[in-house]
Amino acid sequence: MPKAKVTHKNKLDVIANPRVETGLTPMQEKFATIYATEEVTQTEAALRAGYAESNAHAIASRMLNGRDYPQVLERVRQVKVELQHKFEVSFESHVKKLAEIRDQALQNGNYAAAVTAEKSRGQAAGLYIDRKEILMGKIDQMNRDEVMLEIRRIQEEFPQLVQATEPVDADFTEIEVHPNANTET
Repeated sequence: MPKAKVTHKNKLDVIANPRVETGLTPMQEKFATIYATEEVTQTEAALRAGYAESNAHAIASRMLNGRDYPQVLERVRQVKVELQHKFEVSFESHVKKLAEIRDQALQNGNYAAAVTAEKSRGQAAGLYIDRKEILMGKIDQMNRDEVMLEIRRIQEEFPQLVQATEPVDADFTEIEVHPNANTET
């Protein structure tokens, strides 16, 4: 089977000479890359880029305000756009990746994983409908007779419940009611 064409970049575009290509110093380029790619504050990005601790916060703030160094802010945007395209998930790429996982699982004899991947492909394509029914109970709005009637109905509908549990033989006429309970029903 021929290999599929790789449609994403493995790495970010590296700028060889940031001063010439984007008007940034190497430290500004490093700051922009760190700030755009890592989960750090602007001050942490400035520190990692090599700025002095004494003024890293002020420098980071000026680089990101868009007025003093607009080229830094533009580079941050460019890096984020590159990352967005690199990790973009489209229907085609998603289904293709699931097919690759399925094929690899079949080659390794892992049939359960292959079936799961194929089912996931079908779900992505809309071939399966996942239906869930959420029933809202209203037992707190029912009186004693309605509750007992519903219990009998459930026991008749599911006789295995009756067989699996011992019936409780109790006199429910002498039930102690909690002082805060709503006794209107």
